[in-house]
Amino acid sequence: MTDDLARPVPPEDPPPAAAGEDDDGRAENADGLLPPPPPPRRRSRRRAALIGLGALAVAVALLLWILKATDTGPGNSTSSVRADLARSAALLRGAPALHYTGTMRVKDHGDDQLDLVVSNPGDALGTLTMPGSPPLDYVAIDGKSFLRGKAEAWQSLGMAEKSAVLAEHPSLVAPGVFFSQDLATTLAPPALAKTLLLEQVPDEKITVGDPVTVGDHSCTPVHADDMTICLGRELVGGARFVDRISFSGGSTVVNVEAMPREAVNRFSTDFQSAFTMTHEAVNQQIHVTTQILHDYEGDCAPTACTFTARVTVTFLGPAAAEASEAVQVNYAWVIDRDGAPVGVGPDCSGVVLIKPGKSTNLSCTATGPSVPAGGPSSGQYRGQIRTSDVALTQAEYERLVRQAADNSRKVAALPDLPPPR
Repeated sequence: MTDDLARPVPPEDPPPAAAGEDDDGRAENADGLLPPPPPPRRRSRRRAALIGLGALAVAVALLLWILKATDTGPGNSTSSVRADLARSAALLRGAPALHYTGTMRVKDHGDDQLDLVVSNPGDALGTLTMPGSPPLDYVAIDGKSFLRGKAEAWQSLGMAEKSAVLAEHPSLVAPGVFFSQDLATTLAPPALAKTLLLEQVPDEKITVGDPVTVGDHSCTPVHADDMTICLGRELVGGARFVDRISFSGGSTVVNVEAMPREAVNRFSTDFQSAFTMTHEAVNQQIHVTTQILHDYEGDCAPTACTFTARVTVTFLGPAAAEASEAVQVNYAWVIDRDGAPVGVGPDCSGVVLIKPGKSTNLSCTATGPSVPAGGPSSGQYRGQIRTSDVALTQAEYERLVRQAADNSRKVAALPDLPPPR
């Protein structure tokens, strides 16, 4: 009995024909009694080759898609860029204060030079300067920004008609009047840190550019939709400091600098001194009108006359929330009889709170000197009321004074940023 395992296994494809054999492997002049060998398995080999090529094509396409989805610049992936930005955000979130310099586009009036220090709670102090004009002093707290400057400075911002009036008092500047957002609110370190997270920017809109020079070192620009964040030197701890940010396609470009403790302390002292200007600030979006209801220019009374005026407050801005807040109006009556000033009572000057769109009647009684015997029985009284609105009520100002003190203590308790490696 023959062992089948010892039998040689025929090859899948027959060997090439030997000399003296035809293409079918038969010896020449054979009598045809042997069966022909099985046909070669060429179709199976071709099918395997096609399957292999198809798998390779799919793998190459998948690899190209992955590279395209993750490539954000030379040697960078979206995940690594976001990680760098997150570390920078964590660093800036606790910064005591940051110093900003750069340019900001003012509506229809070109680029304004800014030089600001913004503390962690959002207190800010600095200057804004249009080319060829004097600077405007800038103070901000609790989301409110105030400007003070000469008439020429206001004229450079397109406020020629009101420049003389604005030069007399500081002015509350609402977002949208000159710049789209409140500067201190946007540039406060915690707000800037949130901006770096790019929460609203999809991965496909994040790319990395070639390094650029900033000062004495280079930084790497990260383009995110219409904003560019330039990551600079690595600090102790591994986070990279943000050297420059360009907002809204370059409408605002600011350089960012860390501040040593001495500069932070100097800012806190200077802010406490400059903050008092907000007490006298007016609101450009508030308009106060007066109407004398009883103007006795003829006979009134020999010794006394009462005047009444209707005071109306109008809000000129678009924000409904601000329009609902009562406005403080300071007023004072001035009355004379026959051209000579006469005394008025304590109720003829003071402060009144009026909501925009509402009116209040204010009265004043003037008392003239006694009429001598045989003298005229009456005189001519004339009266006018002078009014001025203020941006902050007395209660609001006192609240902000307390908040400024609290903010100063918070800044003093925050640690300094780590030094560069």
